[in-house]
Amino acid sequence: MKLKKTFSFSDKNQIWRLLISDSEKILIETRDTDNKEVFFHYVDLSSAKIIFKNFQLEEKYWIGVEKIYDEKIIFHQYAKPNMPEHKKIIVYDVESEKILWQNDDYIFLTILDNQVYSFKKKFEGREIFILDFLTGEIIQELGNDDEKSKLILENINIEDFSNYKYPETFFTEDEKINDIINKEVQNKGKINNIDKLLFGNLLMFNYHIKKENNFLDNMFAVYNIDKKKKLIAEILNKDLNSFSPDSFFCYKNNLIVLKNKKEIISYKIV
Repeated sequence: MKLKKTFSFSDKNQIWRLLISDSEKILIETRDTDNKEVFFHYVDLSSAKIIFKNFQLEEKYWIGVEKIYDEKIIFHQYAKPNMPEHKKIIVYDVESEKILWQNDDYIFLTILDNQVYSFKKKFEGREIFILDFLTGEIIQELGNDDEKSKLILENINIEDFSNYKYPETFFTEDEKINDIINKEVQNKGKINNIDKLLFGNLLMFNYHIKKENNFLDNMFAVYNIDKKKKLIAEILNKDLNSFSPDSFFCYKNNLIVLKNKKEIISYKIV
């Protein structure tokens, strides 16, 4: 196995969130916290084609993404600034570049079989509504006691993450892996928090070097295990005050690396 760089995305603002659609496009959320603005960018993982960049809605900051479904992005606003509670449903169609519908009364729960499950807060509890995904029209009112609504609520957070692989701290007796890591970190001072990910015959890992000024550098490396060949060596973050986890992950045969919290580098594993 080897790596082929597919694209690099960088922004002046900090990257806050990444979402990958079923069509293998990556939605990148960046935020300008000083001027209170959020921007959305959409890039094809395979072709590196930029679908859109610096996209904004009418609400410029207190807004986020619930889900990407069938090349439509479901946005939400926040009930109050600095509070996590969501409000409103806004469905934006990427292909037509327009908002299909918006509902200010309901809050998104999930989407199943082209139907949006939402709720409206009541004085006691909440009532569940099923909306048409393309129009926002009410298909069915489930109330708050219906068995079907209970089943939806019980399974609301179930997502399929089988296509994702994340680094973790683990110990191994594999001599090749240990030799590679030891060779990479030798003579680099005090090493902390080595997180590893195995993908076929590739070893991916990041680690932190504690420097004399007590700041940390977050390092990243990828090796071909069989050949003990270094494929990538990057400094992901310099002069950190604390450890910086979640710096890379794999989606299917794509390696996604987050650098300096403002840059994304994507590789195809071939």
